[in-house]
Amino acid sequence: MDFLKGAKEFARNPLGIIALFISLIYGFASLLLDSAAEKLTVAERWPLILFIVVFPIMVLVTFYKLVTKHHGKLYAPGDFQDDKSFLRTLSPEEQEVRLEKEVKESFGQVKSGQDNAFVTAKQGDADRSDQEDRERRKEEHRRFKEELEKIETSVIDSIAAEYGVKAERNVGIDGTDANFDAFLQANEGRFTFIEVKMLRSPGPAMMMLDRLLYNAVVADKFFESRFKLVLAVVYSFEDSELERVERFWRRKLSNCPANIELRFIPKSEVEIA
Repeated sequence: MDFLKGAKEFARNPLGIIALFISLIYGFASLLLDSAAEKLTVAERWPLILFIVVFPIMVLVTFYKLVTKHHGKLYAPGDFQDDKSFLRTLSPEEQEVRLEKEVKESFGQVKSGQDNAFVTAKQGDADRSDQEDRERRKEEHRRFKEELEKIETSVIDSIAAEYGVKAERNVGIDGTDANFDAFLQANEGRFTFIEVKMLRSPGPAMMMLDRLLYNAVVADKFFESRFKLVLAVVYSFEDSELERVERFWRRKLSNCPANIELRFIPKSEVEIA
């Protein structure tokens, strides 16, 4: 009975299951050798002896690879008293790279042909020097980056206040490539994250969506389907275009196994300090 209770505790996470499996195999081999040693011939004893000697070495090598390469997969969420044990704050360099990537995705979306504001401005400057054109684009890039940071802060604060908890900004899930704008632990038994995206035009933004869905799938698998993502899309185009854009985004998200709550917010309603 005590063994069954112990086995139940072991089976709560991948590490326990591995330990239980190893203990059973090694225990049976030792028991067999001990109880039947006198009845076995020398040729029959040698395989058991070799197994008992070599098996621990194989286990040691295997555990070394697991711990050094896949340590994040050895534990279940219930093993951690603090849910934030799964999280790591992105370094300033990682945050900068992430923000730059989002800015480029937004500008790339505009260049795809859906919103001609940027392209028209570029064509209008055709008579200027290349240096002036680069400076203008660089300044526009900088202003949009600052605006995006302020929008993300405002939207995250608003959603955190709605949930009644404090948001932790720029977080990644330890042992994976998944990272998000913010994390908040709600009272739903889920690990809730926030991601804010900026749409300057009603274009598809495929690159933006693909990266987002990849992160969501990785996180959902890591948290054993207890993951939730609040995706806030701030748009600056006409409301008449919203229905088509929202239909496209929801169709893409419907194919994702992760729990994603999609919200579209007009830029005019975002309070920027």
